[in-house]
Amino acid sequence: MVDAYVPDPSPQPVDRELLHALLQQLATRVKREQLETWFRSLNVARIDDSDVELSVTSQFVRDWLQRSYLGVLQEAVQALGGPQRRVILTQREEDDWDSLQILSSDPRSEESIPGQLAPGQNLAPGQKSDGYSIGHQVRARMEGIEPARPMVPSTPAPQPAGPSFRRRAPSQLNPNYTFDKFVVGSCNQFAHASSLATGENPGCAFNPLFVHGNVGLGKTHLLQAICHTVQKRDPNARVFYLSCEDFTNAYIQAIQNHEIDAFREFYRSADMLVIDDVQFLANKDKTQDEFFHTFNALYDAQKQIVLSSDRPAAEIPTIEERLVSRFKWGMVAEVQAPALETRAAIVRRKAKGRGVELPDDVAMFLAERVTSNIRELEGAVIKVVGVAAITNQPISIGLAESCMRGMIVRHAQVSVDDIMSLITTEFAISARELTGKGRTQTVSLPRQIAMHLLREHTESSLDDVGRIFGNRDHTTVLYAVNKIRARAQKDRMFKELLDGLSNRLLTRSFRS
Repeated sequence: MVDAYVPDPSPQPVDRELLHALLQQLATRVKREQLETWFRSLNVARIDDSDVELSVTSQFVRDWLQRSYLGVLQEAVQALGGPQRRVILTQREEDDWDSLQILSSDPRSEESIPGQLAPGQNLAPGQKSDGYSIGHQVRARMEGIEPARPMVPSTPAPQPAGPSFRRRAPSQLNPNYTFDKFVVGSCNQFAHASSLATGENPGCAFNPLFVHGNVGLGKTHLLQAICHTVQKRDPNARVFYLSCEDFTNAYIQAIQNHEIDAFREFYRSADMLVIDDVQFLANKDKTQDEFFHTFNALYDAQKQIVLSSDRPAAEIPTIEERLVSRFKWGMVAEVQAPALETRAAIVRRKAKGRGVELPDDVAMFLAERVTSNIRELEGAVIKVVGVAAITNQPISIGLAESCMRGMIVRHAQVSVDDIMSLITTEFAISARELTGKGRTQTVSLPRQIAMHLLREHTESSLDDVGRIFGNRDHTTVLYAVNKIRARAQKDRMFKELLDGLSNRLLTRSFRS
């Protein structure tokens, strides 16, 4: 059984009707991409006769809304009716609230709002909610008048019973993430061999094992395959598999609940500790310190430690040097993007796992269309196989082309012009401003993000990027890249912004 320390959830309440109507107004005033980027965590914190307080979970997003969208927010609030109110923007604690889910589907209305947001998607006057229109309730709220019928209060989330320190059951491991289902190619051969040796001889072969590579290339598959192998050889082995975020949350909760001794005893009793996405230790000094001592205790006891990261240990920002050196004590293995032949083999394996033999031309077509991410290869296979089964059609190139037209296709190659065009469009600045000498936050932040994206998605060196931005020194570029990475580690909304920009860049959606 895989054990994990589980933090308790803390739901975020929200005034759904008012927020729904506000988002409807915003959807007619900004592009869908901007709505998804900047307003996803928007919440109505307070409203009275003179003010409307809106909160977001990121200081960066709050500042950008204040600077770039305050007028739009003011117009949207005023369009809801009632007296002239001032918009106040504040920051709240991080939570998992996603306001756009309210806009996409209101569970109390007879009609659901499509997820594809577009101008003109206004709240229909006749739309119902418990027999009364949402628009009527919101307008009454804004006017300070009680609705003729009180709104149904939201049901409070059930509180977890028992102590916060407990083991999670059943196992978190994916039963399909085993070595026999992992496709080996030149891109991952060394990482696969190292992982296989670790699973067959834990604590002796390679300790620690540090696997790094970009997102969606199979790191999690390898880590869980190691766990499966160890558990099969010794069902009583204490194998702890969890993400770095879970470890961090568990540590924080243990401190809050005065259970730090139990926390330490629990994790340091592991026969094998497997931590996925260890790069999230960045900017968490206390957690780094706790993990350092846990690492030492397990290593000294000759217990196996396995770690994964989306980058080499030395490139994780703000991580302590003593941890970086320990991550290099054992074996460091990189997982690279798969070549065409490996992608085709992965496509065939995924289809075979669903009981389907794909024709060679279809397998090669899918492998050529999706080049950068194994998870998306699997998604393409699932869609083709599923559509064929539902429509009772044979799997052919024509069917595959039809299916792929409805899917986002990522491209491995990104040009400098792609990135510059995306940034100037997203942040509404000119190319001259982006590459110029201006130091205001309005241009300096987009410039740093552009430098980060150039380093992430192109082969440009630090010197190359410096030349693009007016012959800046390579140390300036390195500072900008590290600053963006560090900010993404501590600010969830900022990380989501970067991920969204990368997604649009890879799919070229900013051109449409």
